[in-house]
Amino acid sequence: MLAARIVDVDTEWAIEQCREWLRLQERVPIPDDEREPHGPKTRARGTKEERNRVGNRVRLVADTVWEKWNNGYRWTLEAGDVRSLIFELEEGYEVRERLGLLSPGPALAADTLHPWVWDAARPHWESDNHDAAVWAAAINVNTQLKAKAERPDLGETKLVQEVFGTSPPEPGKVRLRLCDESNPDLFKDRHIGAIMLGQGLFSGVRNPLNHVGADDLTEQEALETLAAWSLFARWVTQAEVVRGEEPS
Repeated sequence: MLAARIVDVDTEWAIEQCREWLRLQERVPIPDDEREPHGPKTRARGTKEERNRVGNRVRLVADTVWEKWNNGYRWTLEAGDVRSLIFELEEGYEVRERLGLLSPGPALAADTLHPWVWDAARPHWESDNHDAAVWAAAINVNTQLKAKAERPDLGETKLVQEVFGTSPPEPGKVRLRLCDESNPDLFKDRHIGAIMLGQGLFSGVRNPLNHVGADDLTEQEALETLAAWSLFARWVTQAEVVRGEEPS
């Protein structure tokens, strides 16, 4: 059971980089014809360029692992720490699980979010701009909702209220229906719930991103927020378009 379960890295590749860094650090004899008089008798196996290049890879792996665990580990690029990193990659998750230090549960993969959300968020997410990722997702969901409801004239809050409203649609206007009215309580709960979720996301998440001084979202907060947008987007996608009848 490898740590690939808890960090988004190619675990075998990461371990290989760590072992390669250790190999390049090994001291090897300097041939007599290359050794300076009274100089050192050994040198690192790898050149400085090789050690720096692989060391940079190891640093990135370490940053990912220690940030994920968030256990305050003060990591340095030293042989002992690199061996600890190999342990984390090979056995860390399993050991913590056996000690009861983990709460096993499902993982959320960003690329399984609704396409309206992830396709818009991905370029910003890959640049570590989590606020912009959430913003882009919100804008795209709003755009798609306006298109499906045929209401480009409405702002976010009014739009959500209008399209998921429980009253019959006005002539020529569109409502989105998540279920029919055969069960009135279910009908009310689903559509009022859609209104409240949409309003909450626009008012509580999207709009504050406009304000100077708003706290930046952490990666975890941003991912959870994208998941909420994904749920709302799925409701919009699944909803049936119902149009009010024009007077004859």
